[in-house]
Amino acid sequence: MKKAKPAKKKASVKKRKAAKKASAPKKKKTAAKKVNAKKKAVKKTPAKKKAKATKKPVKKGKATKKAKVAKKKAAPKKKKVIKKTAAKKAKIVKKAASQKVKVAKKALVKKPAAAKPKVEKVSLPSTRAIDDLQRQMAVFTVCSCQLEGPSTTAKVAAQLGVDEHCVIKTMVLEDEFGKPMLVLIPGDQEISLEELAATIGAQQVSLCSAELAEVHTGYESDATSPFGIQKVMPVFMEKSVAMMPEIYLGAGKRGLFAKMSPDEVIDKLKPFMVSVTK
Repeated sequence: MKKAKPAKKKASVKKRKAAKKASAPKKKKTAAKKVNAKKKAVKKTPAKKKAKATKKPVKKGKATKKAKVAKKKAAPKKKKVIKKTAAKKAKIVKKAASQKVKVAKKALVKKPAAAKPKVEKVSLPSTRAIDDLQRQMAVFTVCSCQLEGPSTTAKVAAQLGVDEHCVIKTMVLEDEFGKPMLVLIPGDQEISLEELAATIGAQQVSLCSAELAEVHTGYESDATSPFGIQKVMPVFMEKSVAMMPEIYLGAGKRGLFAKMSPDEVIDKLKPFMVSVTK
């Protein structure tokens, strides 16, 4: 009975060996698969490395030089062509302009210069009245006439060939305090002293003598003018004078008169408009 036990042990050993043999091939196959996969990986990776190695490294300096050379060859040619065409056009325009200028100059040279009309300067007689009118840049015309004997508006109108109503009398008056004033009325009318006194608010108004009038104005009795007087005094103008087309005023010398429009006289003298004639 004791000898039968070793046989069982042998049988179990055999079974183990058989099991090992059955399992061994399977392990070998998996190992072989792993080896094959590694070989494939090894084969693939060197190929990539070789491909990269085959590519020659390009230096940056050379690449930029080549690019610059290419740009210089391409771009400047176009610019030169554009510049040349622009320069040609500019030259053509300049030539055309110069030709036009030459033609214009020739035309100007050929045309005879128009003769300027000669303007004769008229020298005006020098009086304080005329000087005052010129200083104020007044528009006026100097008229003269030859008078014999006492000067009257009727004689002046006849000499000038105008209506006596347009020949203005320049009268010098004073109030009760001796304050002088000038009154301009038409030559064919007379002044109302009472009406003038009432208008200006004075108690009394009277005509100045020839000597006193000359003291106030600086003019002789036959040459009195409202312009260029020595003393500053108020000026009164009859309203009807402003309705005339033109009037004649004394110009500071006997027989000398200034023809003016009433508006011009009003603008320069700034008179008070009154109605004091009868």
